[in-house]
Amino acid sequence: MRSGVPNFCAVALALNDMGYKAVGIRLDSGDLAYLSVEARKFFHAVEKEFVVVGFGKTSITASNDLNEETIDALNKQGHEVDAFGIGTYLVTCYAQAALGCVFKLVEINKQPRIKLSEDVMKVSIPCKKKCYRLYGKEGYPLVDIMTGEDEPGPKMVGFMIYHSFIDW
Repeated sequence: MRSGVPNFCAVALALNDMGYKAVGIRLDSGDLAYLSVEARKFFHAVEKEFVVVGFGKTSITASNDLNEETIDALNKQGHEVDAFGIGTYLVTCYAQAALGCVFKLVEINKQPRIKLSEDVMKVSIPCKKKCYRLYGKEGYPLVDIMTGEDEPGPKMVGFMIYHSFIDW
């Protein structure tokens, strides 16, 4: 709510000034009911502040492994969602496991690209990468190490594993 929605509104207002109308936003993680209500409030505030008729009705789409139970729960909580993006449970059987995946673009024509997020764990490192899997003495995988494509691989000596965002 502190970056995505305000940034969308800034772009939508600029597009409006150029004669275009932005369609809307997609919420795909977090408390979808709460976030949709807060986004709608923000849209109404922008409509009032910048006198853009109809901005408060900007479309809000929600996704995130939605099924009928989660949509029912959203309805009971109260929300401002206009449309639901349903994919995983539309094409897979509940009894079968589904693989949830996210594609994060890191480079186009040798130009690095970054995905920004309020959640530091979701920010991507903008470059092509190599991945190395390290195994323990018993033959089980311990950790995957990613390096930039042009960086040297890990030296196969003793390792101390440290996560820069998590204290172990």
